[in-house]
Amino acid sequence: MAKPNVINADEMGHAVGLLVHDFRNPAATITANADFLQEVGLVDTDSVEALQDVKLAVGELRRGLDMLAWISRWLTGHVPLEAANGDVGMFLKRLERVDTPVPVTVEIAEGGQLYARGAQVAVEVVDLLLHNTRANVPDPSATVRVCQRGGHVMIEVEDAGEAIAPELRETAFTLEGQKALKGRLDGRYSRFIGLFAAAVVLDGVGGTIEADGERGAAIFRVFLPQARPTRPPSR
Repeated sequence: MAKPNVINADEMGHAVGLLVHDFRNPAATITANADFLQEVGLVDTDSVEALQDVKLAVGELRRGLDMLAWISRWLTGHVPLEAANGDVGMFLKRLERVDTPVPVTVEIAEGGQLYARGAQVAVEVVDLLLHNTRANVPDPSATVRVCQRGGHVMIEVEDAGEAIAPELRETAFTLEGQKALKGRLDGRYSRFIGLFAAAVVLDGVGGTIEADGERGAAIFRVFLPQARPTRPPSR
């Protein structure tokens, strides 16, 4: 019986990239047809609800494909997500004015230097963590705090769920650690190996992520390196 070849990270990254591309096509087709059916109208409530379920499921699928695309680019030595520098507090404060996976309160420390490298990545990672809250916490909501910590901007996401178990925290954001998280209330597994994807996209801008907290006060902390604000050229 033929055995699969041992492949390196670059080859795996390209293979994952091909899969992402191939899956996006049918996902786009389903979305387009669901939108069409919604526009023409359906005759009964059950059909309308079923169509809405389809659209939500495809939205989740596309979210997962985005994360696999990050991992693909990381494996092939590219920056997983190009992101501009900026004021992290300004980016995250907007969460209180838009739809989020769970209700969120944003607390911005005053007087700190919150300008960071790849600040827009913070929005993607916090969104991922809020999805984690929705999946793991009954009656979910979260608090997002932003402050300066040494030479970094720290983003803390806290909810009332189970914290990741201390023995899992070292590997919770690694590829090999995902199978240990799955199926444990104190594992806080994120769909589409999301915690690994978070670490990957942060790595692309020099950031990191860690877990902390206790039962009823679960915490994720994200660290982004500070950057100097770009000043417009003098005239």
